[in-house]
Amino acid sequence: MYQGSSLPVHIQPAHLRPLAYRTLSKKYGLSIKSDGLAALAKFIGDNFSIDWKKNPDTLKFLEMFATVWKQQERGLFVDGQGVQQVIAEIQERKKSLSQNTAAPRKQKQSSAGIDKFLSKKTTTASQDQVLESEQPTEPNSPSSSRHGSQTPAGIPDDSQDESMIANTSMVMPDSSQQNIPAIGSDDDVIMHDEPLPLQNPGVSDTELEDAYDTSGTPENNGDELNWRDYFKTINATELQKFSYDPLKMHFVFTPSMRVNNISTLTIKLPTVRANTNMFSNRYHLVQDRIMRNEAFQNADTYNPLSSMMSLKNELTPGFDSQGSGSYMQITPVKNLLGRDGHNFLIMGLLRRNNKGVWTIEDPSGMTEIDISQAIPTEGLYYVPGCMVLAEGIYFTVGNRFHVTSMTQPPGERREATLENIGNIDLLGINGQSNPNFTSRLDRELKLRLHQMERNLTHHRCVILGGDIFLDQLATMDALRKVFAELDQDPPTTIILNGSFSSVPVYSSMSSRMISATTQYKNNFDSLAQLLVEFSELTEQSTFVFIPGVNDPWSSTSSLGSADLLPQRPIPKHFTQRIDRVCKNVVWGSNPVRIAYLSQEIIAMRDDLDDRFKRHSVIFPMIEEQRDENVSELNNRLEDVSLNDSTIISQLIKDTHQLSTEVEQSRKYVKTLLDQGHLSPFLTTIRPIVWDLDHALTLHPIPTTLIICDTTAPRFDVTYNGCKAMNPGKFILNRRARYLEYIPSIKRAEQQEVHF
Repeated sequence: MYQGSSLPVHIQPAHLRPLAYRTLSKKYGLSIKSDGLAALAKFIGDNFSIDWKKNPDTLKFLEMFATVWKQQERGLFVDGQGVQQVIAEIQERKKSLSQNTAAPRKQKQSSAGIDKFLSKKTTTASQDQVLESEQPTEPNSPSSSRHGSQTPAGIPDDSQDESMIANTSMVMPDSSQQNIPAIGSDDDVIMHDEPLPLQNPGVSDTELEDAYDTSGTPENNGDELNWRDYFKTINATELQKFSYDPLKMHFVFTPSMRVNNISTLTIKLPTVRANTNMFSNRYHLVQDRIMRNEAFQNADTYNPLSSMMSLKNELTPGFDSQGSGSYMQITPVKNLLGRDGHNFLIMGLLRRNNKGVWTIEDPSGMTEIDISQAIPTEGLYYVPGCMVLAEGIYFTVGNRFHVTSMTQPPGERREATLENIGNIDLLGINGQSNPNFTSRLDRELKLRLHQMERNLTHHRCVILGGDIFLDQLATMDALRKVFAELDQDPPTTIILNGSFSSVPVYSSMSSRMISATTQYKNNFDSLAQLLVEFSELTEQSTFVFIPGVNDPWSSTSSLGSADLLPQRPIPKHFTQRIDRVCKNVVWGSNPVRIAYLSQEIIAMRDDLDDRFKRHSVIFPMIEEQRDENVSELNNRLEDVSLNDSTIISQLIKDTHQLSTEVEQSRKYVKTLLDQGHLSPFLTTIRPIVWDLDHALTLHPIPTTLIICDTTAPRFDVTYNGCKAMNPGKFILNRRARYLEYIPSIKRAEQQEVHF
């Protein structure tokens, strides 16, 4: 038994390693770093003295430490800083327990030693680690069953004709194993449910109850939630920035140096370091996601000749991946030097060098590649600036990597990504993070929000098509028809996509001898005058305006060309009258993120389809094969006589072939979500504000992605649990088009109004 009068001793970390390994590593699956082991040895030596090996309280402390570490979802690696924070958290819980005199609790004799050594040290707990403790339960207990039957936040779409995922299977992960998503075909992606509460095999429930004070429900369990408190819009400049540390393999909060008030001109320009870190951060995020994939877990059985073909088959819809057993290993570019004639798999950024030769670049170096014999995975866009996986042979003659096959990184579900990053509250719903406090998603609150979300079936989100030109009379007529239709049953949110002017707005004089900016303001005043007629909409609905390329500020310099992303909101100088007419108005950036209860919705206005097609990489092997198919088809058509009963359509179209619009939509959505970025291009193709690149990142992928693209066909696609929609162009052939989206069931319907 530990005695409070015992003197502290200095414990060598190597002496504590066997006990820590048996308790933390074998029993709880944690990996102990050297600085973490040293911090544990120091604490145990200060509090358990010379008899720390024989003292049973040492083992109990380590088990408590592991339990709190798991509850706070700190990951697999125990480092020194984390040890200090967890110890401070345990002390803070015991301190609050001892001060709670209103409801005294019976103390057990077995925990007396732990109370003594916990009360001795008075380190202040860090704010970001003060979380409500969860009481471990047995897997067969009622509480465990309740958690096991949870419905995940992402509800698969019910539409079968345009959905990329159907009949999503649910599996219950083992609480003793790491929750790693499996890679499969696009039509059969495994979605993991919320993990069961952590079970502690070394400490009884009663002891943990005494130590952690887990008798009550979560802190906000008795409060009534208001859905409006969890419905907010976040512009690009307001989004919290978390930088990924590839060495520690976790996210670090980075304070923003920008000024959110766009009316001021004192905006800090991005630094050169932000430019250099932009693509390296993308690379590390994709690499972190790939290394969690099962196909990259076992490097001993790596077969470079068949691995890429196996991955290509697994990414093909309808492929049964049960029998595939090949694994892959990524080789850094710098390790190719001097290894002539060997097969490798490399990952990096695809781009051309100053000689016009295609290259792949990663943080370790760059190598020229030859794609003349490359066979890419179908159903994806390959553009300069995207991350690719390339397999081939490296030859020292010419120092060139000859690619045999190429694909893009496999995707990952939102739930799996959040679990692996520690459920960080990236949007700041539960609270804003700071350098000393990392806000995390509360599991109980998330379940309650999801349950509330399912009950709010009357909530609707209306997304109007793009190019709402307020300077054209046809647009105003179309808006009057649409608003009259919606005024009968006002939706929760109405998203209006720019551009709101048919010509770029910049300092010039129009034909009526008034400035273009004055005319632009008059257009919004006309819209405000129109909205006055619909009092139900202006009182009950939230209007979200997303700018386009012709709207200020960007059009002032770009004149309607590819402007900078993210794009700032429309200046308040033009929107004062609408602010007075409408009760709830949001002048969003492009893109803008909407937090709706347990969902994350990203809305963006950009013509990505044209840019994908214009900059798509041409693979000679694919073009040659396509020419051969066309030639063969022409020969077959020549053999068919006019009186032949053969149906020509059967010769042209395969029975398994989908429509062109569906194939293009799946290709469009899959490329964006697999790349994990809203603009997977080089900055020479699509300029980006360097220090706001995190606002374009899709890590994790959102619950709903709304891309208003007037150059792409309207689509409604679900991939990896993400609902992707495109409302298309607002006016087409005297028809006003928009989408009605119901978040509770993740169902979207295309609507048209003739005017």
